[in-house]
Amino acid sequence: MFQTSITSVKPRGFTFPELLITVGIIAVLAGIGIPAYSGITGTAKNVEAEDFAESLNRAVGHFNQANWEIPTAANPDDTTDEFLVLRSLQFKNWPAGSFKPGAPYFSAKYNPEASSDSSQHRLRWNGGSFEVLRPGTVGKGFLKTFQGKDYKTADYVFPSGYSPAGSPAGYFPAGE
Repeated sequence: MFQTSITSVKPRGFTFPELLITVGIIAVLAGIGIPAYSGITGTAKNVEAEDFAESLNRAVGHFNQANWEIPTAANPDDTTDEFLVLRSLQFKNWPAGSFKPGAPYFSAKYNPEASSDSSQHRLRWNGGSFEVLRPGTVGKGFLKTFQGKDYKTADYVFPSGYSPAGSPAGYFPAGE
């Protein structure tokens, strides 16, 4: 009538040695890949900081061509020189009748923090251009964030009577 056969059912899955070898291979690959990835992200931050410094330097060049050369000496002890140059680039309330092509020369939403933290990227004014201080370098400058925290939702508000660095005497009449 019915013939039944007893077959052995082989359990499916991996054996312990197979799992051990697989985990070992994954660990070796991770040991190679993670340090390489860390090097790539560090290099990417260096490139981004250099690119940002170049954007500031292009803005300085445009300002100098349209107005006058920014006569701000470097001050390694604080960041007043960096902020003086930056605010001159961001200024847009020129006197009536003085058209300034390209003004403002840099976004007024950029409002960085000053920092001397040598574990971070910073941007420093050297008297003629902005330069990047990479981690491990001592010095003060603008803290370069990589998450956009240094950009605000509203423009920087200039104090009454502000005039850009190096503006000629009488260029900004009283009350403007």
